[in-house]
Amino acid sequence: MNLSTNYLGMTLRSPLVASASPLSESLDNIRHMEDAGAGAVVLFSLFEEQIRHEREALYHYMTHGSETFAEALTYFPEPSTYHAGPEQYLELIRKAKESVQIPIIASLNGSSIGGWTKFAHKMQEAGADALE
Repeated sequence: MNLSTNYLGMTLRSPLVASASPLSESLDNIRHMEDAGAGAVVLFSLFEEQIRHEREALYHYMTHGSETFAEALTYFPEPSTYHAGPEQYLELIRKAKESVQIPIIASLNGSSIGGWTKFAHKMQEAGADALE
């Protein structure tokens, strides 16, 4: 029986699309969903405000108390050189694309005007077939 369908301009082998959930946090689970007949997988959501909060917390803990000695501020690189953020998510997209034949749909929850576009572009570069 042919269950193929079109979704977001993509041809899926079945209309079953695994929605964003903690199940998609693991590459093994994504493989299992493909084996179980999923036509595509929507990854768990990446929240822009969570990334921003992590960067702010990193900056706080890296600089808290560092003004005790005048030269102490030079001990730490600027927070922009740290990579707190979507790197693990992007790596999951890359690995999933290498491991399965079904489309991988990234999920982004943006909170700032235009700020989410940077993350959307990175998801596209990592190989996401679509973005929700």
